[in-house]
Amino acid sequence: MANSINTQHKVWIDWMKSLGMLAIIWGHCFPDGVSGFIFSFNVPVFFIISGFLTKREESMRVCVQKTCNSLVIPYLILAFIKVAGYIFKHLDDGQWIWSVVAVLGGFHKLHDASGCSNLWFVYTLILIKFIYQIFVTGRVQMIAVSAIAVAGALVYNALGLDWVWSVTNVLLALPFFMLGNWLASYGRAEFDRLFASLKASQLRAFLLLLLAVAVTGVAGRYNDSADMFQCQYGNYFILFVIGSLSGSFMVFLISVLLDRFDWRAVRITSMGTIVTLVFHRELLHSPLKMIKRSDWGIVPENIAMFVLSLAVLLAFIPIILIVKRVLPIVLGRRAKNL
Repeated sequence: MANSINTQHKVWIDWMKSLGMLAIIWGHCFPDGVSGFIFSFNVPVFFIISGFLTKREESMRVCVQKTCNSLVIPYLILAFIKVAGYIFKHLDDGQWIWSVVAVLGGFHKLHDASGCSNLWFVYTLILIKFIYQIFVTGRVQMIAVSAIAVAGALVYNALGLDWVWSVTNVLLALPFFMLGNWLASYGRAEFDRLFASLKASQLRAFLLLLLAVAVTGVAGRYNDSADMFQCQYGNYFILFVIGSLSGSFMVFLISVLLDRFDWRAVRITSMGTIVTLVFHRELLHSPLKMIKRSDWGIVPENIAMFVLSLAVLLAFIPIILIVKRVLPIVLGRRAKNL
């Protein structure tokens, strides 16, 4: 399949990943009245980016090798670091075995044992990468696998299932990955023209941004939160699609407006999103409890949660640099952006 992905470093992608991670952190604060808006796009945008940056490898062997280096090995290292405390705590009663099985199988929890947690995204992405390599050789296959995934997601939700299993999350996530990949290949000419026009007219970009915020807000308000970690899209699938696309476009527009600022801090947060993804809740926990115990009102509390989320994102900059030095395999090729 033809793919014209340019390997040159792109500042706007760094901004999209950093802003997306900020939305992930803010979403896990569960701000009143804003959660539906945030969860409309904070996960889909990352699958779109992943698809945009992925190209079909020359062979399955190369695909396996690259995926292992960039995703599988980091997943296993970070997941077992995450559950290490639980495993050591349950060495005597044998419950630790379920935790190991949960990590290897991509379960959030299994028999009440800790599993992959936030790393479900990485596990799901690994599966999508292999599906893409095996089954997608052109536009027809791209559309077909996306349609099958959408149909599966609709059936899953119609049956009222709520499995916390990374495998089922492929159903909702795969179409967004395919959209990103289509933009980088078959739709690349149109995408490049759009990007150039937005760069040339920041007023146009800003007006479109306001529209995207409004559409995402309305979709999130009426659809409620989309729990993609359980392959759930909220109340209405169409509103989920609208909110996901408009929200992702919103993040893209902000990134285009910020493209002129090639800040090292943004490169670092972009490089280390996998580390932030796994451990940000540990930094959120105590200050978030203080905010929720306050009597500030909804708006001040939501602002405080946003500021806290930004502070947590920035606090990971030195952590990511330490990981880059002592355990670079976790970051893989991401470290080349510095």
